[in-house]
Amino acid sequence: MEKEQRGNRLIALRHLLGLNQTALSTLTGISQSHISLMERGERAVTDAAVETVAQATKTPTAFFEVPATTPFEEITFRKLATTSAASRDGAIARFNEVERLALRLGELVQFPVPKLPVAEGDISGDDIERLAGETRSALGLEPHDPILNLTRSMERHGIAVAPITDAEEDLLGGHDGASRPTQVPRRPVIAYVAGKTGDRERFTKAHELGHLVLHAHRPFVLDKIKEREAHRFAGALLIPAEEMRQSVSEHLALNGYLVLKAQWGLSIAALITRAHNLGLISDSRRKSLMVQVSYKGWRKVEPVEVAPEAPLLLRQMITKSFGRSPYMKASHALGVPPQFLRQWAPGAREEDEPAEQPANQKTSNVISLFNSAQRNDRNAEGH
Repeated sequence: MEKEQRGNRLIALRHLLGLNQTALSTLTGISQSHISLMERGERAVTDAAVETVAQATKTPTAFFEVPATTPFEEITFRKLATTSAASRDGAIARFNEVERLALRLGELVQFPVPKLPVAEGDISGDDIERLAGETRSALGLEPHDPILNLTRSMERHGIAVAPITDAEEDLLGGHDGASRPTQVPRRPVIAYVAGKTGDRERFTKAHELGHLVLHAHRPFVLDKIKEREAHRFAGALLIPAEEMRQSVSEHLALNGYLVLKAQWGLSIAALITRAHNLGLISDSRRKSLMVQVSYKGWRKVEPVEVAPEAPLLLRQMITKSFGRSPYMKASHALGVPPQFLRQWAPGAREEDEPAEQPANQKTSNVISLFNSAQRNDRNAEGH
């Protein structure tokens, strides 16, 4: 069993780092054929081999002692025909590790797991609108107001959000995010590609939240339908139907969509699609507006900047568990390569950085998410 466990973790490490067996052989000096035998469980991954691979890849040896258990539910990112096997395997490996990290940190700090609404059976567009409204309520959001910071709203209620990669690395095969809808009560994790525009990142996170709500109990829906439903949910969550009806008509000019983008934090293209889905504009009007968007060069870069929302929860969990300079301690304790901790839970102090000023000499506008979670728990108990 130990041979199989360590062999599976060796495979996971290669995928995590984007290495094939030949590349790992070059790094470690272990022959490619021997690596293959270890991964297949036909040779033991000895302590000496673990130490050699760990040193060569800057990975804690604890990584190899983690039970190689993977949930049976699929990750939601689209596995396009053009996506290479290496990119697909890398995306799955990183998501599995982010999820494992979030679950373990949540146990260490006893952070609550959210209770989200769930869809069951056949659903319509109206059902998706309703479920988006119920999700707003579950996240403590006002039913008709703009969501000022979607990331923070999800994190306060226990949804872990992490940048799994950046825009320069084609890891998800053209997809911007990933999640794992599940019927088993556990901490939801939303991973996204960092470095996109703020409005695109917001929509991606809302889209993945849609998968969690819409597809946890409906896993056998076709992928194309899942994507369409999650898109509808994202628009409905970020700008409710009633507010769209009050603001949009067939004759609203393109500049009117700029105003809505500034208010609600959705891209112009997403707002046009939302208006069309709700029957507020005709097919011909949608096409006309999109032609204008293309003519102005807005398909790549739109006017009105929406600030990206940086996640905070994983960093606060890790510093609460391992101190203000947590990365190396957490790496050895959790079995996660430190470079990935820095990517997935960015912003904590490094070991060689100077200590912060005492609290009475410094103020901060960052509010601990743990205080919010405790208030949410008390409010829930009161009902």
